Amino acid sequence: MRREGYTMKRVRGLLPYILLSGVTIVWLLPIMWMLISAFRDAADPFYLGILPSRLTLVNFERVVSDPHTLSSLRNSMVVATSAACVDLVIASLAAYGFSRFRFAGKQVLQVLLIMVRLFPGVLLAITLFQVAGFLNIFDSFYPLIIANALLNLPFAIWNLRTLFDAIPIDIEEAAWLDGATRVAGIRRMLLPLLGPGLAATGAFVFLLSWNEYLFAVSFIRSPEKQLITTAIAANIGQYNVDFTGLVTTAMLASVPLMVMFVLIQRYIVSGLMLGSVRG
Repeated sequence: MRREGYTMKRVRGLLPYILLSGVTIVWLLPIMWMLISAFRDAADPFYLGILPSRLTLVNFERVVSDPHTLSSLRNSMVVATSAACVDLVIASLAAYGFSRFRFAGKQVLQVLLIMVRLFPGVLLAITLFQVAGFLNIFDSFYPLIIANALLNLPFAIWNLRTLFDAIPIDIEEAAWLDGATRVAGIRRMLLPLLGPGLAATGAFVFLLSWNEYLFAVSFIRSPEKQLITTAIAANIGQYNVDFTGLVTTAMLASVPLMVMFVLIQRYIVSGLMLGSVRG
């Protein structure tokens, strides 16, 4: 009986890991299929089987040798990085105000931020399309940066507000007693503590901006200014679809994201944990 009880306890302890492993495998299957399909010969039909009959690097050579693909990667990097930086600056100031100050309409403004994020992006695209034409900035990166920054700003503000709430105000008060101004206290005391949280928020804004397609196809007309999402969609024609080019370009577009998350993984985890605990 004691041995059976020990066995059941051990099985219950392993059950969460088994379930987590199963969910991870199911989540990784489409990515693994895309990776394998990227090495599939273009003459090897997809309907013959999941695994290709032979592996080849021709697809990657064809995609990498295309100058429009490389320029689209660079353009997406510029737009996503700029949108993330703009959001971090504005969201940090707004989140600090929501966390540290009491003012009339504070709760209403926080709810309005969430409501703005619930509106479909096509409404923002229509308005920005008219503004871009009026300011003569159509077919440039400026409306893309503004649109992505505005669309992801509510998420950045709410996420950073929880980080500010998790840091006791006593830290700032100690800096004020030493003669530091509020701005100096934020720069010297809070920002070093918020480094992981800022990295996590910036990474998620970067990811959302990188994967955005509606604004990229609405504001860009020049081929040399297209983003990677439009380069991926270019493999889908009116009468045929280049499946190998589609999955290969998609896998190539995923490489910068994978590298970024591997490099700042520990900052993302610690940043999310910081916002989950109030000081």
